[in-house]
Amino acid sequence: MKRIYLCFLWLLVCLVLPLQGQAISQTELLDTARFQHIDSTVDSGRGDGKYLDLTSVRSVEAPNGHRRIEATVYVLMPAADLIYGLQIQYDYQMDQSLNHLIDKHDTSLRNGGNDPYISIWYAKQSNSGITGTITSANAFNNDGQTHKQQIHMANINAILLPVEFGNEKYKLPNLVYQKAYGIAYDDEL
Repeated sequence: MKRIYLCFLWLLVCLVLPLQGQAISQTELLDTARFQHIDSTVDSGRGDGKYLDLTSVRSVEAPNGHRRIEATVYVLMPAADLIYGLQIQYDYQMDQSLNHLIDKHDTSLRNGGNDPYISIWYAKQSNSGITGTITSANAFNNDGQTHKQQIHMANINAILLPVEFGNEKYKLPNLVYQKAYGIAYDDEL
């Protein structure tokens, strides 16, 4: 009985610890073999910005017609001596990919429909097909020590969500999808 208890305890540690997010320093984020910097127009050019942990990208079970991916993103703000470590899960509706919408539109045209091509753009803007959920958040100083300040989830969500077609918040989930499946989300049919 004691062995079973210890086995379950070991299993619990193995499953829970990776979900807690690991402390990371600004120097570690510069390792291009593990982290990919996400270019943004709001970056100051002083090393700040978003970094995707390439080792954390993994697909998870999703309902039919959807794909889900979990990943860890670090948001670096060196002037504030702050790094946010965010565990995020993206849900992709396969019938809202751009390629699928174009195919659906072309089928409609062949069947006598007369919707203009701009309707595809409007459909994509009204529903990007991607929803994101931040499942955990941690804060660290630039040197990798845990930051003592309270994390405000509204501020965290504003950094990455909602995913809207045509803006910068759409770039990261597409990169995550491409890292997981080897094809861009909008190229899926």
